[in-house]
Amino acid sequence: MSRIEAGAYELDIQPVPVSELLDMTIPRLAFQYDAKKVVLEINLSSDQLVVNADPDRTVQIIINLLGNALQYTPEGGRVNVNVIKQDREILFSVTDNGIGFTAEHKPHLFKRFYRVDKSRSRIGGGSGIGLTISKYLVESQGGQIWAESPGLDKGSTFSFTLPEA
Repeated sequence: MSRIEAGAYELDIQPVPVSELLDMTIPRLAFQYDAKKVVLEINLSSDQLVVNADPDRTVQIIINLLGNALQYTPEGGRVNVNVIKQDREILFSVTDNGIGFTAEHKPHLFKRFYRVDKSRSRIGGGSGIGLTISKYLVESQGGQIWAESPGLDKGSTFSFTLPEA
């Protein structure tokens, strides 16, 4: 985390088809999704979408968001990944039907060690830095990241943009 905050890592920015990024990501989490019986649905608006990004760092962002969605979605739930072109950016959105959050949590979601569900410990809930890392990685590639939720127990959507190639 300190290396990322200090910018002490290199980016290999290049044109990358979004379908390749998803092909590198989804198999890594398929077992966990199957084990929890959470449906993972991918909606790619076009097979021709290409981002200008570091493929490894972008895969890390997607894994972080999908991992969080799985963690906070109940067994038998659903997670949707939607990717569309918007102006000169590619918009990635990960929507779940999990615990969601209230407006008071929104400003803190991307802060280190912050948890909406305070009952989750590091043992059962990860290190608490995945969203912080994702924020730095998205912004260092010229994108933006944000989250929305209609409220507790109403799911959430974590979205980010990256420049179109």
